Amino acid sequence: MEQQALVFALKSGGRIGHPLAVAAFALVFAVLVFALALRAKRPFLASIVAAAIVVLGFAPLAASAFLQSRGVYHVQVLLVRPDQSPVDIAQVKSSNGGEVKMVADAWELEIPPQARPADGKVTLTASAKDEFLKGASTLVLAHDYYPTVTIQLVPDASAKVRGVVVDEDMRAVAGATVSIDGDLGDAVTDQKGNFVLPVHPGPPGQMIELRAQKGPLTGHLSILAGKVAEIIISRE
Repeated sequence: MEQQALVFALKSGGRIGHPLAVAAFALVFAVLVFALALRAKRPFLASIVAAAIVVLGFAPLAASAFLQSRGVYHVQVLLVRPDQSPVDIAQVKSSNGGEVKMVADAWELEIPPQARPADGKVTLTASAKDEFLKGASTLVLAHDYYPTVTIQLVPDASAKVRGVVVDEDMRAVAGATVSIDGDLGDAVTDQKGNFVLPVHPGPPGQMIELRAQKGPLTGHLSILAGKVAEIIISRE
């Protein structure tokens, strides 16, 4: 029974992030280890292991108290799609200009006291360009120095596909008409062969079918959404 509880505790511990939860987990885990060691008639080893677990478990809590004394906020940011599935490839930015770092399945941001806005409000924005998703959330920094923010990403109505049209000699083609199969509207390349087209958001890994034409020259390209397109046109 204790062994099953120990396995369950280990699995649960991997999902714990808040210092208070870590400390509570350490206490429960120490009791389980102590009980198993006693059953094996090794009380001295049980005491040492249990004490070590408690010390390690309370270390994050002590670190949290130290950070709070310095006024440092440790913000965790989670991103989810409209279907609530997690997003692991995206760009996350903070209105206070701090560096947002990718850690495991989330993003983290440390906000020192000198970077805390006067009203305590920090706006976090996120975009998954390959999926044409974006979102934002405003966090109010208060007494919790380990807050977690979940940003719901939604389809980006302003999403665009960008690229260039060239000929077989890789020279830019100006005045070429570019369109997306299945979408209304088109774009005309500028003097450097560049174009920008609005695109309807789609699922992850969406492929876009592009067509370019200028007079007798035509070209087609299948490209992953969010990538820069290079369409080569020639006589068919």
